[in-house]
Amino acid sequence: MKNNKEEEGLYISFSEVTKLLKVKPHILLYWEKKIPQLKPYRIANRKFYKRNQVNLLLKVKELLDEGYSLEGIRKILKKESLKASIHKVSLEGDLKKLIEVLLKELKDIYQKL
Repeated sequence: MKNNKEEEGLYISFSEVTKLLKVKPHILLYWEKKIPQLKPYRIANRKFYKRNQVNLLLKVKELLDEGYSLEGIRKILKKESLKASIHKVSLEGDLKKLIEVLLKELKDIYQKL
């Protein structure tokens, strides 16, 4: 039997998000057009967001409240996405080096047996 907490809130409806952000629906639609990372899911011809997208929307709202423009926010989000990608590649490279070192050590141990 699945845990209800796991299923609860997997997708959040468009109307719930507008209430959470305290914005009118047309504002949220405008944000979707201007910020490419905001891509709601369509289920039975209704829009839904996942938790990570709602967090992104909360960040957009916070930045707008601080005085940033949507264009500025788009650039900030693009830069953060690029940094995350670079960090991921860096971690993958470090992991590859670690595996190579471990394999070499295992081969040395095997040869000594």
